[in-house]
Amino acid sequence: MTDLKTPQLCGSWVSSFTPQIVNGKNVIFSELTTDHDDIYWLERRPEEQGRTVLVKQNPTTTNIRDMTPHPFSVGAHVHEYGGGAYHVHHQQIVFSDQKTGSVWFIDKEQEPLLIFQDNNYRFADFRITGQFVICVAEHHTQNNVENYIVALSLSNPQQLTILVKGSDFYSSPRLSPDQNQLAWIEWDHPNMPWEATRLCIAEINQTLSLNHTKIIAGTETQESLIQPEWTSDHTLVVCSDRSGYWNLYQVSINDSKICTIAPMDAEIGLPAWVFGQQSWYPIQQNEFIAQAITNGNAETILIRDGQPSKIDLNHPEACPVPLKEKNSFAWINHSPYHPAQIMMQDANGKHHVLRSSSTVQLSPEDISYGQLMTFPTQDHQEAHAFFYPPTNKNFCPNKDELPPLLVLAHGGPTGQTTNGFSPRIQFWTNRGFAVVDVNYRGSTGFGKNYREALQKQWGILDVQDCVDACQYLIHQGKVDPKRIVIRGSSAGGFTVLTALIQSPLFAAGSCLYGVGDLTALAEETHKFEARYLDGLIGEYPKEKQFYHERSPLTHIHKIQSPLIVFQGLKDQVVPPSQAEAIIQALKENHIPYAYYSFPEEGHGFRQEATLTKVLEMELSFFGKILGFTPANQSEEVVIHH
Repeated sequence: MTDLKTPQLCGSWVSSFTPQIVNGKNVIFSELTTDHDDIYWLERRPEEQGRTVLVKQNPTTTNIRDMTPHPFSVGAHVHEYGGGAYHVHHQQIVFSDQKTGSVWFIDKEQEPLLIFQDNNYRFADFRITGQFVICVAEHHTQNNVENYIVALSLSNPQQLTILVKGSDFYSSPRLSPDQNQLAWIEWDHPNMPWEATRLCIAEINQTLSLNHTKIIAGTETQESLIQPEWTSDHTLVVCSDRSGYWNLYQVSINDSKICTIAPMDAEIGLPAWVFGQQSWYPIQQNEFIAQAITNGNAETILIRDGQPSKIDLNHPEACPVPLKEKNSFAWINHSPYHPAQIMMQDANGKHHVLRSSSTVQLSPEDISYGQLMTFPTQDHQEAHAFFYPPTNKNFCPNKDELPPLLVLAHGGPTGQTTNGFSPRIQFWTNRGFAVVDVNYRGSTGFGKNYREALQKQWGILDVQDCVDACQYLIHQGKVDPKRIVIRGSSAGGFTVLTALIQSPLFAAGSCLYGVGDLTALAEETHKFEARYLDGLIGEYPKEKQFYHERSPLTHIHKIQSPLIVFQGLKDQVVPPSQAEAIIQALKENHIPYAYYSFPEEGHGFRQEATLTKVLEMELSFFGKILGFTPANQSEEVVIHH
């Protein structure tokens, strides 16, 4: 087949992955759950300006319908990142409207009813119980943000009862089956929820009064406790990383005894950037389904009487959710080979595709598959990445041409990249780029030690790992060492800026809402991350000099490579002032740059027009820098010199 391909300069190949197909034709699935035989999930639809819709399917009728009518967009803004924006229980739905923060209730497919709205409040992590909804609340005033666990009344709109307060943060309020006890997770600054939390319980009565509150775990050791669920009136199961990996532990409420369920060197859990994540579910007594991540590779396992065994459910993005029938599950499928799907397994073990995120027909010969890559680092450790070679059914590189390389630095920095199908990666590989998606130290999926390796080392090890991934590929003769560019958003944007400062390896960079001034970030960012840098950089303001030394803006004059910057003007995490300061410094130092801002976008772009513009401008920008002309280019980037 190779002989039939047309040799052509990499970057200029005609691609079936247009910006419009990448951004406008791919629905984004999230937060799948079940209620008896019904399957629910969220769909973010770029063609509806990023509106997120709650969708329901009953597998027996195969009827799919939207549960939240226009103009509702399901979403939450607690901790700014949201998640946990809806809950379903016995055909009753409660959800948060993304635009207003108001909370709505749907009873057995009737019209939504408003149960609470106050512009100063945000809500997430809902649980319906009787005539109340118990959830996490975040109360904003001009100079302060307070977090609580509250109860909202289903019968008396606008009635809010604060159940728990006093700690900086809360998550996972869970009532016992007999509704006599409430469990929750709490933590305080300067900790993040993947660093140190506490598991608490209290007795709760019908008047919503809490008594005999006690901390079950998280005081004696620095451990991250996440995702608690009741498995009986007197037993909780929770994920703890006390062993070095998030594993399942059973908690006996009567004597506060905590026992490991199935010890393993694998992560059953994810950093709690958003609410609503679930890495395990109970099936029956002493039986659980879980997603276990080993060296960045996720597998579905069944734990029965403490013994784990693998089960083949294709490529679940998160832990599959049990359905009513035994041996039946539903999940979001994130295969490397095709766009995301909603899938289920019936009681006979047969797999069914219920919904696809894209209706575009793609040729397998156009898809690049991410190859797991473990590479040595300068300090004699190991780091990880996925490598995607350029792939196009019609084109191949010119004779003796090595492809350009796009380096991806994920956000977080505790994020984790997988090799699940990504239209945005295929956008580049189908045009002749090689892509390396780096799980630098600090990433999730490799155990607590790997995740905590970035403590006090942010801007050092993440950059080093990105550089070493490039050097590894250069030594293997897979990429052109003179045509390497780097891209990242948020924390990944910080890595991009720092990499351009520290290494001459990169010919250009793309920074999306990236951090340029660590001091400003520590002083201006939102409550959830207000002390995050204490761990990544140093205690603030006591170790303020490290913030100055590690800030890209301090060394921006060392950047010699062109840079393109994108910024949402409604960003509450990394304020627009950071991007403006970066651009001003590039101007003063006569570094070629391009800058695009988006008035209606926040932290993380959502609208189809924005996402399309970003891809078109990046491709045009890299084309001008690397010396190729993109095929079917609709608009050229404006580079300021």
